[in-house]
Amino acid sequence: MEETTAQEEAQQLPPMNFITFLGDLVSTAHLYLEGIRNPETDEVIVNLGLVKRIIDSIEMLEEKTKGNLTAPEANFLTNTLYELRMGYIRVVSSQEAAAQEAAAADSTEEETPAGETEVEAPSNETETVSESEAQ
Repeated sequence: MEETTAQEEAQQLPPMNFITFLGDLVSTAHLYLEGIRNPETDEVIVNLGLVKRIIDSIEMLEEKTKGNLTAPEANFLTNTLYELRMGYIRVVSSQEAAAQEAAAADSTEEETPAGETEVEAPSNETETVSESEAQ
């Protein structure tokens, strides 16, 4: 029975070649860029370190295989590497923006004493005004 199942699984998988190998690497990288849900904690895991490692590995493959790939293989490698780099930059940028927003929100909360609210001044600067002055 186990042999039949293994044979059926092998028949469903595409044959292993350079493009399939790269596709497997890229799929793994995309999963970690988008986040994988941990079934035990229900936490979404984004692993940028692993994605960077995959990008570095593909860059190494690009260097080591230069001049030895068919046109479709070279195009696939170049295009997928570009897409991965852009995806990585997009996620890193959004995380940095979120961290800056959180830091700005934290500093605003720390600067505003209890019983006071922030009112936007005409010059787009933020002033702190007590609640009695705001009413």
